[in-house]
This record gives sequence, C-alpha cells and structure tokens, in this order.
Amino acid sequence: MQFENVVPLRWPSGPLEIARREKGEGFNSQIRQTLERWHDPAMLEFLKDTAIDCIVISWAAGLAADAEQQRTAAPLIEAARQRNLAVVGWVDGTADHNAAIAAAKAAGLTAVAIRGMHGSSDFPAITWSDRADVAWDSTAPVVAIGGNVWPGVSLASGGADASAGPTGVPWLDSNGWYIQMARARLKAPLWVVFDPPAGPAVPSPQSYVKAICDSEAAGGRWVISLDDNLRSGLAAGNTAAWKDIASAAAFFKDHPDWKSYRSLGLVGVISNFAGSDFDLTGEILNLMARRDLLFRVIWKSQAMAQAMPQPFTGLKALIYADAAMPEQPLRRKITDFVEQGGLLITGPAWGKAGTPAPPDFQTQFDVLAVGKGRLAVARNAIDDPYQLAGETQLLLSHRNDLVKIYNSPSSGCTRYTASPDGKTALLQCLSYADGRRAGLRTIWVRDRHPSTRLWTIEAPPVTLDAHTSEDYAGVEYHLPANATQAYLALEFERQRREA
Repeated sequence: MQFENVVPLRWPSGPLEIARREKGEGFNSQIRQTLERWHDPAMLEFLKDTAIDCIVISWAAGLAADAEQQRTAAPLIEAARQRNLAVVGWVDGTADHNAAIAAAKAAGLTAVAIRGMHGSSDFPAITWSDRADVAWDSTAPVVAIGGNVWPGVSLASGGADASAGPTGVPWLDSNGWYIQMARARLKAPLWVVFDPPAGPAVPSPQSYVKAICDSEAAGGRWVISLDDNLRSGLAAGNTAAWKDIASAAAFFKDHPDWKSYRSLGLVGVISNFAGSDFDLTGEILNLMARRDLLFRVIWKSQAMAQAMPQPFTGLKALIYADAAMPEQPLRRKITDFVEQGGLLITGPAWGKAGTPAPPDFQTQFDVLAVGKGRLAVARNAIDDPYQLAGETQLLLSHRNDLVKIYNSPSSGCTRYTASPDGKTALLQCLSYADGRRAGLRTIWVRDRHPSTRLWTIEAPPVTLDAHTSEDYAGVEYHLPANATQAYLALEFERQRREA
C-alpha cells in the first residue's frame, strides 16, 4: 500500500487499551465503556463518506492483554477491510517486535507502527519514535514522530510563566517548525503523533481543525487522536463535533500536491539539528515561524552533498549557530555565498575578517562587509533564540519581505511555498487563538501574479483581485469578511499555463 496520502485515525479500543489505562489517573467506568464500544465493528459507521481511510489500532505493548486484544480485534479488522480501510497495528512498550509482526500478518493488517524499530522487515513496518530518536535515513513507508505539542495559544497568567514569551505576550505552541525541519531530511511521508491535552478542559472542534492545519501546512500528517469525551459522544451517535474535523481532513486529502511544495523563504538555517545544536537552532526555527519570518531548513549533510554544489540559491541570508564550525568545504560554500552578496549571521567562533559596516540600530552582532555581502558575527555566544530571530529580521531588512499580514487579530504562522515546477505558489495562513475571527484581513505580497484563488476549508475557492498597495511596491489582497476559519490559503498562478 502507498501511504503518501493516507489519512490515519488513532483507534484506541479493547482489552489492551483498558489494561493500559485502568491504573492511570482519571480512569472510570465511562472510559472503560467507550473503549469497549470502539472495539465493536459498528463504530466504523461514522467514518462513512469521510476522508479517513486508515485506522491505527492498539496491537501490542508487552502486556498480558496483548493476545486477547489481537484475538478480539478480528471482527473490527475484517469490517475495516470490507470498507476499504487500511488497518495499522500500534506497537510499543516491551512488545516483541517479531511476534507483533507475525501476528499482524496472520490477522491481515495492512502494516504495523513499531516504536523504536530501526531495522527492516518483509512486512510493512512504520518507524515510530520520539524526536530524540528519529531514524532519519529510514527506508520505512512512513516515519511517525511523537513528542509533539497540541497546537494553540497559551496565555500567561501573570508573573513568570512557562507559557509566556519573553515579552509576556501569548505563547504559540506549534509543531510546524519541527515538521519543516524533519521534512527537509526525510524521504518518506511524515506522520505527526500527539494527543489532545488531558484535563477538565474539552478541546473544541475548531482546536482539532487547527491541529490538522498546523501539521498539514508544514507538510506533515497528524495521526488524528480524539479526546475521551469526543470518542464517548461518537459512541453514543453524536457526530456534530466530528463534522468539522472530517471536513478539515478531507480538505487536505484533496490537495496532496501541496506537500511537494518547497519554502520560498529567504533565510536559510544550517545545522546538524542534533544534541545541543538542535536545542538552540530548533528554537530559532520556532521563533522565526512565530514572527512569520519565512525560512528554509538546510541540513549540513545536504549542504555538503556533491549533487548540491550551491545549496543556497534564492536565499538572502544564512544563519549558522552550531557550536562547532563547519568543515572547510561547507565553510567555503558559505563564504562564497557571502562574497556574492549574501548575509551570514553566526557566532564568534567564525572570526571577524572584513571591513566594519555597522547598521543604524543597536545589535549583538559586529557587522562586516565581505565582498558584495555582509558578515554578522555575535560578540558573545549565541544563547538567546528570541533575540536572534528578531535581529535577523532587522539585519535582513523589511525591504526583503515577501509577505505581510495586516489586521490579523490573533497569533499565527505563515507558510509561503512553491510547486516543484515553479508555476504555482501557495501562501497558507494559520490563526491559533480561539474565539476570534480570522477574517477581515489584508495580505500584501511582493510579487504580482496572473491570478489568485482563496481556499478555505468551509467554502469553495473564490478568485481574489489584486489591489495596488499604497505603502509598498507589490499588491494587496482584501479577504472577504466571512473567511472565519483558523486557516486559509492563497494559491497564486505564477506563470500563465498553456491551454
């Protein structure tokens, strides 16, 4: 089976899930009943006429309940196959991988997803791990990565708060930056694994839509996971809250080509994205995304590849914040980029060869002219990703902005990408705060395009007219007031297509 455009739904049910959860906090008779009812093949009915074409069932965890789980799941598996649904067995804990695979083959599963599996198998095996243990060079049909956050805005409650940014403004939780980083390295499709937040607060249908959009806009696919209350409601026949989730899943399944698009960002971030370098550079990506500072992820291994003699084509600036300086061949490529007119932002270990060219604002960097470009070297070790993201925007200058979002009432992120053939560009805007309109926006784009369509999840696409900007070169698009979803996309035709 090809997994490129499969839409998976986590399907916790049966004896194994009951055994896993019954000793945990908050387990009660209602949760037990829901887990039992979801083991009934009749529950699959709410998936009818939706984009969900894969259920991910609990399969093995190294518990005594594993055998009973696999035996009693047989009717569910058969009913799913009759509905043309793929069935993936979820394997974690201390389960024996070989035994789990053998049982999956015998039961007719489509594949297994095994936590920590790095080898190969003659049965489709999805590699599943947390962020610290990703098998980047895996040849699995899918790579699933856990350790992610529930997307949304966390409000500070006064004083020091882990959810507040350095300025005390609402903090945005998003997996988008990480997905972009992972997608730049992986060859296989990426499944993003995370669950709704536990606690008394019940996630709204719109928060689920945002969770889907946060993954999809960055090129990943969320393994949709529902909270206990929503699953209990579905077991009772209440599908009202499910409809928005199903609509969002269908929207992105209908646009599979968007995942092949690549960033048009003008700032390249180079790193090995490992250990302490990941801690720093990952947070730089996170904060750049939060500022809508468009970037392109460049792994050191890719920049060093012989097939990529100049990996920085189209960029205006590079950030190199790894502790160790690059090997000489990569340093030469970066230096060539600067001498030809680019900007390099880096730490003090790089050195300060060049002619002083201080900017007209205070900065933590010594800025030097090198050839046709500039070198910005930090006076001290780079340890403040927030400050670096802000100063990158200043050093690059707003003259190089590709996109501006006006009248946006809530925190969000923007992704600006282009199709592999360069004929189509896509601007995706996400608004994360609950209870606020995402409409009444104006979007400025530097480049004028022959035609533009506005896509939203809740309505058919509409053509937008470009308006001359009064303040900047470029054009503005005035969005209709009824564009109320957390997500919208502007699809630009960059070149007239032949009839």
